[in-house]
Amino acid sequence: MCSKAFCQDLFLPKKFPRIRPQFQQGNIGQSMKRRNLFEKRLNIKPYEYPELLEFKDAIRHSYWLHTEFNFTGDIQDYRTTISDHERHVLTRAMLAISQVEVNVKRFWGELYHYFPKPEMDDVGGTFAESEVRHKDAYSFLLEKLGLNEMFSQIQEIEPLMNRIRYMEAFMKDKDAGKGEFVLSLVLFSLFVEHISLFGQFLIMMSFNKYKNLFKGISNAVEATSKEEEIHGKFGIALYEILRDEHSELFTDEFFVELKTLADQAFDAEKDILDWIFEDGDLSFISKETVLNYIKSRCNNSLMVLGLEPPHDINPELLKETEWFDIEILSTKETDFFNKRSTDYSKKMKQITADDLF
Repeated sequence: MCSKAFCQDLFLPKKFPRIRPQFQQGNIGQSMKRRNLFEKRLNIKPYEYPELLEFKDAIRHSYWLHTEFNFTGDIQDYRTTISDHERHVLTRAMLAISQVEVNVKRFWGELYHYFPKPEMDDVGGTFAESEVRHKDAYSFLLEKLGLNEMFSQIQEIEPLMNRIRYMEAFMKDKDAGKGEFVLSLVLFSLFVEHISLFGQFLIMMSFNKYKNLFKGISNAVEATSKEEEIHGKFGIALYEILRDEHSELFTDEFFVELKTLADQAFDAEKDILDWIFEDGDLSFISKETVLNYIKSRCNNSLMVLGLEPPHDINPELLKETEWFDIEILSTKETDFFNKRSTDYSKKMKQITADDLF
């Protein structure tokens, strides 16, 4: 169990400094003015929230396109290399990711409607563009793996539809009040961006980790997960700002509803894991290991918000997933015969081992 300060350090590493109460410095001779995220500002500068622009820069520095990755080997792996059971798990994990990336996430493009600041427009627009890239990548993968027909039948898969329902409930109507929108912001940032897809990301990257398969897909998943991590951290940073500026919104009723909706979202995510592992565990990763990891992310996220962690964690199982956190949180050198670096933007060119000679 970690303290709130420790959890925030975990979610907001040094390049994303903690958000502290600040005041806007006006022109010389003007008094200090307290910031208000809901108050419209037309002039671009001076910035009131310059610290938030670091999240925009982080996405830009991680820029990628699916056309940079080579999926030829992945198609062969999917069709002939893996067992029927492994293909079953992989297919369902892929559908679960694609269902969110392709159909659901439209949240960030609406951010300026509630927080009318140029900084927020910049970050929201950058995040929205990254979601389009995610959508394009997973749409491409569905087509290459021949899963388009299965994706069209998602409405018949109840666990996935339950996820869609809770996510759409988080994305409130544009006319929602401030309190409702802040609740949506917190839940969307934590569950849609920081928790919901990471179970499937872990499953997908495990094939590369333990069997050296699906190198192109693993690249796409790693690149996506890095950006989702940034999105989630940004939501937490906004939460800290809003707690300082508008403490009146964070009533007992707010936290009761937050806890209720968080429990519902977790149950929906657990049902998806049950569906993915319906025919049993994989030899290299179990449903319980993935669920334990999701519980840990959920606990850490809720503790950042000042809530008690609701889930018991198995520390031994958590050690089995440490490699995944290192993959998505750390800058590393890359074996170009295996995977391409997603830490920096690259040219629009697929890279294979043959390209190096």
